Amino acid sequence: MTGLGERTNGGRAYGLGVAVALTTSFLIVWTTIVRDDGNGIGFFMLIMAAAVGGFSAWFRPAGMARTMLGIAIMQALLGVAMATAPSIASTPHGAVKILLCSGLFMALWLVSAVCFRAAAKAD
Repeated sequence: MTGLGERTNGGRAYGLGVAVALTTSFLIVWTTIVRDDGNGIGFFMLIMAAAVGGFSAWFRPAGMARTMLGIAIMQALLGVAMATAPSIASTPHGAVKILLCSGLFMALWLVSAVCFRAAAKAD
């Protein structure tokens, strides 16, 4: 029985896409637990959306690329929503910190999408 990353001809790119997505998910969970400001549910929902998208795409590279692109867009929208929230206005540089953090996670989701796209083209 072959592993998930070995099912495709673009196994290295697929494996890297999985690794980046899992690392991003871990970092989101870790920073949410460390920060503990009550806004973590939105970030956890992103991870759940990535999992649901992966299952609905049957973990095929092209579907995973579209899923990660969608998650990156959701990450950007969540960052903007949180940065413009009234509760953040009282925090010094709160909006900038949220936008930078969200931008970093968005970039990681996009890297994962590019890796999955490369794996899809190799098929």
